[in-house]
Amino acid sequence: MINNEIFYLFAIISVGYILGNIKIRGFSLDVTAMLIVALIAGHFGMVISDAFQYFGLAIFIYAVGLQSGPGFFDTIKNEGLKLNLIATALLLLLFVIIFGFGYFYDLPKTIVDGIFTGALTSVPALAAALEIKHTPTISVIFGLVYPFGIVATVLLIRVLPVLFRVDIDKEVEAYEAAQKSRFPDILTRNFRITNENFRNTQIKKSKIESMTSTVIERMTLDGKVDQTSDDVSLSFSDVIRVAGTEEQLANLSIILGEEIGEEHEFQDNMSVFRLLTTNKEIVGKKIGMIKELKSLRAIITKVRRAGIDIPAYPDLTLRLGDKLYVVAPEMYTEKVIKLIGNDLLKYPAADFLPISLGVVFGILLGSIPLYIPGVGDIKLSFVGGILITALILGRLGRVGPIVWNLSPHSTTLLKTLGQLIFIATLGTNAGKYLVESLENNGILPIVIALGALLLSMSLIAFTCKTILKMNFIDILGVLSGAMTSTPSLTMANNMTKTDYPSIAYAAVYPLGLVLVIVLAQLGMKIM
Repeated sequence: MINNEIFYLFAIISVGYILGNIKIRGFSLDVTAMLIVALIAGHFGMVISDAFQYFGLAIFIYAVGLQSGPGFFDTIKNEGLKLNLIATALLLLLFVIIFGFGYFYDLPKTIVDGIFTGALTSVPALAAALEIKHTPTISVIFGLVYPFGIVATVLLIRVLPVLFRVDIDKEVEAYEAAQKSRFPDILTRNFRITNENFRNTQIKKSKIESMTSTVIERMTLDGKVDQTSDDVSLSFSDVIRVAGTEEQLANLSIILGEEIGEEHEFQDNMSVFRLLTTNKEIVGKKIGMIKELKSLRAIITKVRRAGIDIPAYPDLTLRLGDKLYVVAPEMYTEKVIKLIGNDLLKYPAADFLPISLGVVFGILLGSIPLYIPGVGDIKLSFVGGILITALILGRLGRVGPIVWNLSPHSTTLLKTLGQLIFIATLGTNAGKYLVESLENNGILPIVIALGALLLSMSLIAFTCKTILKMNFIDILGVLSGAMTSTPSLTMANNMTKTDYPSIAYAAVYPLGLVLVIVLAQLGMKIM
């Protein structure tokens, strides 16, 4: 049983994990150690079949896509164009440098394309190049450069913060602060309506909320407790408690009049609940679609997600793990808690249907050929199809009875297990060709690939940090995504102890994947 792929797999993971956590003056190899162990194991014959690699890659990319889905589309709307232009610049620069050296040394285009695809460690790019000219030369050079490309890219991601003297903890704090600035804190204030216009005119509660984008959570009308719906009208001297941002509440004070302190007591027997969204029946639904809220006279005043406050608009889709601030009658306490859930342990962590369906849809999407003028048919490939599918499903949250969101425990398990299996398998398969490729082709292809990677990634990182003043969290994500490098993303996430780099990674990965395929085929035609 020792000569068994399962034994090899977990032996490599165990040794690599132990070595990767050894720190010398605060520096550790982390995931690079596992890759190095796998390369050595592959050289000595411990080879793990490609099926494990694809399995690990599938569950890792699917988990990353689901988790990054909402943030990915927000990034696209806010700064996605800039991030994708940076990714494009990196790939074009790498392409020009490698093919420039190839022209200078008068290397055959098959060798140069092998260097380019190997430096990118992109199997889809290699497949695209082989479709233009099916020759073993490309694959041999790819196999020679591939392991060095993986190690170099991962090490560069690890070393770049040191070279630029970046404090990762401070970058994380700045990143979180920037996110919070986009989503200001939701505050609660009391107002007495003193605007004289309300003496002769009544305005419905729903109209005020629509005009000011606030949420009126409690009311005292004509000195009495109000038990009615959104159709209730507000008039002069009524007292209301409102949730909104500082700016929204300031605008509301202009409309209503006097802001009063917390001394006013609402005699409505209402309670404020802070509950986690874990009920499968409401995960993925818009707030306005949850009819039970109205029957319980419950109002969601704000949603806290990933450390930021989000206004509880009716069209806001609830995600698993959202922290909801809910105002509801005390008599309905148990029913409100049951509706929201408030217990992650009861969430169906082992619901495999969304996982299996999502991966199947992703593989089918990746197999569909897309025509690009001048290049021909290309495919998103195994990884690209799964990632794009996961991003879309993560954004949707649910389709009918199927909830695509996974519990945090399930997401972490899938990501960790997937990346470990992927890296261990990847390393053993590359390691078996390492010595043979070195003997047949020398080190020139390796030198060109490493030089191009070092120059292009350092130059882009310098431009982003010094000229564009970008947060290094985004820089790490963009570099990893543009290179379509899963091990680099793993390193970036481990360094920052967050999943924040995954947002920028997911924002540029689809374009990066298509572009490396196009450039690989273009390289076979221009030389």
